[in-house]
Amino acid sequence: MKYKVKSQLYADAEAQVKGAANQILDDCTWSSAAAAVSWASGYTVDYSAAQGVAAFEKATGRKDVQGKNDAGGSLAEAVKTIAVLGGKARYAKSWDDAMAAAKQGAALMVWVQQPVGYPDVRISKWHDVWKKWWTKKDPAHLKAGYGHMTSAGWDAVDGWQWACPTRDEKVAAEKYGVPVTEAQLRQIANSKVKAKKVKVDYKCLLIVTHPGKVAAVVAPVSKPEPAPTIVVPAPIRGGR
Repeated sequence: MKYKVKSQLYADAEAQVKGAANQILDDCTWSSAAAAVSWASGYTVDYSAAQGVAAFEKATGRKDVQGKNDAGGSLAEAVKTIAVLGGKARYAKSWDDAMAAAKQGAALMVWVQQPVGYPDVRISKWHDVWKKWWTKKDPAHLKAGYGHMTSAGWDAVDGWQWACPTRDEKVAAEKYGVPVTEAQLRQIANSKVKAKKVKVDYKCLLIVTHPGKVAAVVAPVSKPEPAPTIVVPAPIRGGR
């Protein structure tokens, strides 16, 4: 199953306006929450980024004002927003805890300092454009990275998939998450550690589940055949 991107480019109106002064994008957390809950439900619910923003407003009582950097969110607020969307989120207890949960169908919220220390993976066309601009105009910004929220999931066929909400879901090449290895996903999560925002990578993760997830059908364990009974004949005593 492919991990669907829920793009903040259509929740943040500024993303549709060209020019650095207008690029105040702050809906990454709520877009990623929508993506995570949708994945965790097995797409029995399928939220848009805008529905994620609406859930954030209901959960926090705050309003997302376009053109103003006022809707950035924390992991704690993401937990509340995910609940409004019908999901449940908890903090990872360890990296292995998160990996095991994902392999049982959970989604992961991945809080990052993009793109500090990232592996060589494609983020988005939006990021590529701004990387060029920052390289020329504000290299310090690119070096420091920017606080951002992403999400990820694991599938038995398609493997690990990591979704940055700056990907454009209306473009075929960016409709789904990027295939990554577990090592690459961990390197991405470690961006916050490298930026000295947290001490350990799993502190950047939320495990997201949803009751609509259809459990995988596990074949019943066949009853083992009883071991054959081996009869050893008693020794024949010879007489003299």
